[in-house]
Amino acid sequence: MMKKYLLMAVCITMMSMTASGVTINKAMLDHNGQVTLFDSDKVQDAVNAATDGDVIYLTLGYFKPFNVTKQIAIKGVGEKTIIEGDVNISIPGSAKLTKPVLEALVVSGTVTVGAQVDDMIFRKCVITNVAFEAQVDGAVIDRCYINRNFNLSSYIKGMTVVNSKILNVTASSGTANNTTFVNCNINQIQVQNFAGTIMNSIVRATCGNGSTGAMLSSTLAVLVNTLCNYSGVVRISTSVITQNVYVGNFTFNNEECSIDKSTLQSSGYLGTDGTVVGIYGGSTPFTLDPGVPKVTSSSLSLDKEKKELNVKLTVSPK
Repeated sequence: MMKKYLLMAVCITMMSMTASGVTINKAMLDHNGQVTLFDSDKVQDAVNAATDGDVIYLTLGYFKPFNVTKQIAIKGVGEKTIIEGDVNISIPGSAKLTKPVLEALVVSGTVTVGAQVDDMIFRKCVITNVAFEAQVDGAVIDRCYINRNFNLSSYIKGMTVVNSKILNVTASSGTANNTTFVNCNINQIQVQNFAGTIMNSIVRATCGNGSTGAMLSSTLAVLVNTLCNYSGVVRISTSVITQNVYVGNFTFNNEECSIDKSTLQSSGYLGTDGTVVGIYGGSTPFTLDPGVPKVTSSSLSLDKEKKELNVKLTVSPK
């Protein structure tokens, strides 16, 4: 019971520091209610000390790169939890995961999947590059921003990308199939053998160098309720299977890889769920805010006779 109280106290402390904007650069390993703190350059030590099922919480601040070698979850507090470099996910034994591997954090380098894994989830993350070097099945990329390169490969046996922004979709090997994009904003797709599905999304179809390459030239791609920009040599093949695909010339916001919500609404372009397409659509629109309540004040005292912690919190709206 005391372990639970101790964990509560540590969590309250972390939330309070988050609310006041204090950067404390700590990793907190939660193992069955037992809490161990590590410095920001010792996240790998926290991973090494963890066992399957544990959670490592990262505070505000900057953290050194690490390798995920256990079936654990790494959770930050949003855009101010920053990994300065690469994260490699190489869990032995063809792992089948039950928790998000990465959640509510920023990876300034590349996230590489280097060992076979099922049911892998990235949620509410900003990641510079994502690469797959081993088989993945049942993967979910949820409310993420891939701000440089999302590299598909034939290793992907099943993956859904939902409510996410992606700067550039490429493929390193084979036909890029078994991937479905739902309610996404995609700046560019440079995959001639793309055999996946794009639903209720926006694709800013412009070629990187303006003279070569093609967007969705494969006859295997499936587009449903998708808005595309048609420009220059970048094209949507007439043989691509399509339903309710709106093709035209639009003015895009470069940073968001999107058209603003009001423009979409005024043009009457709706997605399959009755909302506008792209990251503005769906039941859970794109956001990097983890939705953690902001603690504006707190007090904590210990009643030694009753062996109880007395906690008082003032919490602002989300």
